[in-house]
Amino acid sequence: MKQRIKKRHIFLLLTAVLLGLLIALQAKTFTNIGDVLNRNGRSDIFREIQVLKTTNDNLSDEVKSLEKQLEKLSNNQDALASVEDEILKYQSLSGDKEVTGPGINLTIEGQINSIWLIDIVNELLAAGSEAISVNGIRLVDSTIGFDTIPNGQILLNSVIINSPYKIEAIGERDVLEMAISQPNGILERMEKSLENVSFEVQEKDLLEMDAVR
Repeated sequence: MKQRIKKRHIFLLLTAVLLGLLIALQAKTFTNIGDVLNRNGRSDIFREIQVLKTTNDNLSDEVKSLEKQLEKLSNNQDALASVEDEILKYQSLSGDKEVTGPGINLTIEGQINSIWLIDIVNELLAAGSEAISVNGIRLVDSTIGFDTIPNGQILLNSVIINSPYKIEAIGERDVLEMAISQPNGILERMEKSLENVSFEVQEKDLLEMDAVR
């Protein structure tokens, strides 16, 4: 009797153990399925993130491409503007067109050598002057130039000019005035080198120079 009860207890114990193992295995199986589902979810999200990143990268590349095109267009426009400026500058120097604009008026009183006028004109041209005239004669690329004749007078384009020498230059007034009036500049050197010579510089809002026919 006792052995029969003992066997029954052992059988129940084994059954309980088996049931526990089955329950544990089932739980583990559901856990694995949950992991797979979660993993698939994360994978989908990862793919979505990758798609978004790829889209953003493509947009970024497109923006960079557009920026390069804009920069190239801007450079082309700058180049065209530079060419136009050079054309206008050449037209001004050639005397083909009338030129108007702000500038300076330099008046020199006293007898000077033509070399001083040449140096002053070169300083004004280097400072960006668009057009220059001396005693009403506009200097262009076909101008013969200055020359000092035996009696001390100055010859310009086969025309004798005398003191006072009136030099007009169209361009940025401050820049032009600084170019000739700066310390150790052309006017200071002329003042130290020559006697009985005076000069006056005036800024003008508007100067006009006719085209050379």
